[in-house]
Amino acid sequence: MTEKEIQVYGKRWVILLLFMFANITMQILWISYGSITIESSAFYGVGELEILLLSLIFMVVYIPVSFLASWSLDKYSFKFGTSIGVILGAIFGFLRFIAGSNYLFAFIAQTGIAVGQPFILNSITKLSANWFPEDERTLSTGLSLISQFVGIALGVFLSPFLISCTESIPILTELFPMLIECDITPMLFTFGILSVASGVLFVIFVKDKPPTPPSKKETVEKIFMFEGLKKLFTNKYFIILVILFFIGLGTFNMVTTYIELIVAPRGYSASDAGNIGAIMLFGGIIGCLIMSTLSDKFQKRKIFIIFSVTLTTISLTILSFASSALLLYIFGFSLGFGILSAGPVALEYAVEITTPVPEASSNGILMWIGQIGGILFILGLVGFTLPNGDYFPALLLLSFLALAILILSFFLKEAEK
Repeated sequence: MTEKEIQVYGKRWVILLLFMFANITMQILWISYGSITIESSAFYGVGELEILLLSLIFMVVYIPVSFLASWSLDKYSFKFGTSIGVILGAIFGFLRFIAGSNYLFAFIAQTGIAVGQPFILNSITKLSANWFPEDERTLSTGLSLISQFVGIALGVFLSPFLISCTESIPILTELFPMLIECDITPMLFTFGILSVASGVLFVIFVKDKPPTPPSKKETVEKIFMFEGLKKLFTNKYFIILVILFFIGLGTFNMVTTYIELIVAPRGYSASDAGNIGAIMLFGGIIGCLIMSTLSDKFQKRKIFIIFSVTLTTISLTILSFASSALLLYIFGFSLGFGILSAGPVALEYAVEITTPVPEASSNGILMWIGQIGGILFILGLVGFTLPNGDYFPALLLLSFLALAILILSFFLKEAEK
């Protein structure tokens, strides 16, 4: 192929923005009940566990659906596969509003949204490969991952402002929160309309790929998904990445889920926990931007993965012992920076070392294993504490696991350019 046939189009940034909008919306739909658990429990007339299931179902569904999502992206196209996800999000996102206070209907709608999520998350590196030149692909992947964090932050922040609650008997509601009458319909309607808007914009304006490829590598012939899976799991460098995602995402999901339980025994309130969680997320956004930009600039992956895992290991170790607010904030930020900044670099590294395996296959497996790690760490570390409830033993265990993947990361090698 001649240089004339290779062209980079300005529209790639529009495609990326529309994809990010769809991803942000999907994350909002996932986490929208997280900051209004009590109010949602009152609205649907169910226990808090049933409300937690509305979020947990996303992790559960991701595991079986991820393979179908990767197959559709590999077999057909980025546009086809991702459109399935945004259409499911649009339909079932609005059906949550139609469901009203019927919990069973709302759970079915939430499950429908969850089925759509892997079709979006597994297409991140596919988008980068189709539209971006090699020196921008990690940045594109990083921005796509950042949109996940932005969506989570918006969902947690906006939901409380979009509900209406009244106290039927003010004196008793202090002792019995279930007596508070809440209407979360405005939140369901707002996010439902948002999901329809993002779905329509994506389906109408997003194209599968530009008329001519942005890079010579984009034209390399791919192998089919199931043959690709065999190649993935016989690649020792990819196996190291699998362990990295399992421990890394598992750790992040565990710490963010347990953040209030981690800081409470050390004398901090729920609002402090929320602030530390936000700082971690902010650190991750900054880390993704910086590390993906530098990785693209120098066309190196291994050194940046090692740096991110080193920062993660140090941060976890210090957080295991930290009790002062300053240390919790500083190393909460650096933990988010370390764990999340490894994501885009590792995803692009996976694509490079497993060519000609399709991007959606390597992307999907790593995201899939991260979901499994999240579920196992969240459930497996319940009550793994000191007698006073301090999660010091759990954090120390995670620190040792981080050290293990740091050692393994030194065995990676740069992909041939």
